[in-house]
Amino acid sequence: DLLLNLQSLLQTKSARPDLNRPRLPIDRVFTMSGFGTVVTGTLSDGQLSTGDEVEILPAGIKGRVRGLQTHKKKEEIAIPGSRAAVNISGVDADSIRRGDVLARPNQYQPARRLDARFRLLKDATASLKHNDEVKFFIGASETIAMLRLLGAEEIQPGSEGWIQLELRDAVVAVRGDRYILRRPSPGETLGGGRIMDHQPKGRHKRFDESVLKSLEALAQGSPSDILLEAANALGIAPVKEIVARSRLEATNAETALNELLLINSLLPLEEGLPAASSDLLIASQSHWQTARARVLQIVSEFHKTFPLRRGIPREELKSKLKLSPRIFTAILARLLADHSIADRSSTVSLPGHEVRFTEGEQASIEKLKRKFEANPFSPPSVKDCQTDVGEDVLGAMIEGGEFMPVSADVIFRKS
Repeated sequence: DLLLNLQSLLQTKSARPDLNRPRLPIDRVFTMSGFGTVVTGTLSDGQLSTGDEVEILPAGIKGRVRGLQTHKKKEEIAIPGSRAAVNISGVDADSIRRGDVLARPNQYQPARRLDARFRLLKDATASLKHNDEVKFFIGASETIAMLRLLGAEEIQPGSEGWIQLELRDAVVAVRGDRYILRRPSPGETLGGGRIMDHQPKGRHKRFDESVLKSLEALAQGSPSDILLEAANALGIAPVKEIVARSRLEATNAETALNELLLINSLLPLEEGLPAASSDLLIASQSHWQTARARVLQIVSEFHKTFPLRRGIPREELKSKLKLSPRIFTAILARLLADHSIADRSSTVSLPGHEVRFTEGEQASIEKLKRKFEANPFSPPSVKDCQTDVGEDVLGAMIEGGEFMPVSADVIFRKS
């Protein structure tokens, strides 16, 4: 009867989600004669196949899947939810420990800080206080953590609260993972909860309302709310990275993405269809407005500092923004498309910006032009020109195309 009931339950239960990001928390590691290193654990979030390249986290040791067994049966593919034994080539068993995670390369980032929702057991012997030291259990790993309470001074037995965990050892965790906390001494199980942000931006201010609202959105929000929070956390990033951070299943992620694009809460920054699996750059509306304002501020300040220059050089602008070439190019393309900036070859300016000379500067320019007209084949030197009109004015004339330097000392006027 028990087996029949279990089979009935399994038939009605939906399959474990396949997010194409397999991870296997390692609960055993050993060596088998003739095979080498073997690790075991419960696979989640994606399939593993024989021949896959893998890495052991948090150390980042690379290897390859030599063979797979699920429930003592040899397989070519292990699916999410299955107990798996993985024979790894190229990795020494002594370099792996219980609690490490096997994953595909570059898909997970170990963390020493996590944001989480926590519920203290009602029969706990005492309340939980800020800066309490606890034992943290997740997957197959265990480490010591310093607990920071967010939005409260303490959590009473039977109550819930937001916490930020500062971990002694790095772990691999993602949004939605369950965990357990224990008191180190005297030993006592305190309770547990779910991870809400596995890569927080930093150490939160304890009573920051924006942080608390963001965590609430992750905990209770719709798929659209969760995807938008992931976008806000990553800033400008490829769609697939934002979806991966959100931990949404493919169908929900696609629906949420389309909803947010429709209402302009998410903005594509590159040409193409921003599907959930695409590599196209995208940004939340709030992050885009911040980036846009920063660019316009820098360009405006450049105009004020150098009024006789047509615009800020592209490379100087990129350096001030401290952005990767790809993101910088995408931001500029979007700003050019909505006419927020003007592109002048190698410089960027605000629309309508023009170089304007004073009456005195204009008079000096006209006088210099007459010198060139009087001696077209023996024009004044660069140094003489700078003496007559000033270095900044001459630079503006050259940038505007009226004069053409042919060497450090020689300059000609364009006819």
